[in-house]
This record gives sequence, structure tokens and C-alpha cells, in this order.
Amino acid sequence: MIHFAYMINDMIQPLRCVANAYFSPILDLIIRLYMANLFFKSGWLKLKSALNGQWDRSVMLFEDIHPVPGIPAEIAAVMGTGSELIFSTLLGLGLFGRLGAAGLLIMTLIIQFGVPAEYEIANPDHYFWMMLLGVILIKGPGKISVDALIMKMLAKKA
Repeated sequence: MIHFAYMINDMIQPLRCVANAYFSPILDLIIRLYMANLFFKSGWLKLKSALNGQWDRSVMLFEDIHPVPGIPAEIAAVMGTGSELIFSTLLGLGLFGRLGAAGLLIMTLIIQFGVPAEYEIANPDHYFWMMLLGVILIKGPGKISVDALIMKMLAKKA
């Protein structure tokens, strides 16, 4: 029986190598770009409304729709918009990828658990987002990232 298990393990080892070398980095990239896109679009919409003289809409979101406890709406709107744009850009590029994932994860946690339940903005999708951001936070941004490129360059110099 053990011999059979070793035989199966030896047969699937090439598949593991291919998955680790090619599919895992592509999956890491897809996860990063998916999450970056979600948050960047949100931040970009808020920034566009500010540039069009409609910043009061973004502030209203933080006053009425999803207030952040303990932070005035005007400050929360600026912090939220800037964070969405900066952290999603870092995440998409894979530059300080863990930092980008951590920032977006904290934002998602605040939206899901920090906003009072009566505002009803808790969303089952947030759990999926938290899981994907957690993967990046734990594993890093992957081989197809600026972080990986920098590490290669530093390794060559060492």
C-alpha cells in the first residue's frame, strides 16, 4: 500500500512542479489584479466626484451610508479615497504587496465589522475579499510582481 502511495506521488510530482512554477504565480497575479481593480474603481469614482465639484457625495457616504466610528466624515472620506487608490495601486503592481493587502484588508474589516449593523452594508462578498487579501498578506504578491523583480535585482548585487 505504501509503495502504491509513493508511485502515485512520483506520477503527480511533475504536475506539482508545473503548478508551482507557472500556475501559482499567475493565480497570485489574478488575485492581486482582481482585488486592486475593486478598490481602485471605488477610489477613482470618489476622486472623480471630488474633481467634478461633487465631493459632498463622498462625504455623504461616510456620514450616512458607511460612517467610520470616531472619525469625522470629511476626514474619513479623504482617508478612504486615498487609501483605496494608494493601496490598490501598490497591490496591483505588487510593490510592497503585503502592505497594500494589509491596508485593503483593514478597510474591508472596518466596513464589515466596524460599521453599525443598522446601516446594512455588511456584505457576504467581504469575506471572500478578506480571504483573498489574507492570501496575499501571508504569501506575498508572488513571482510576477515588482517586489519579486526588486528581490532578483538585490540578489544579483549580493
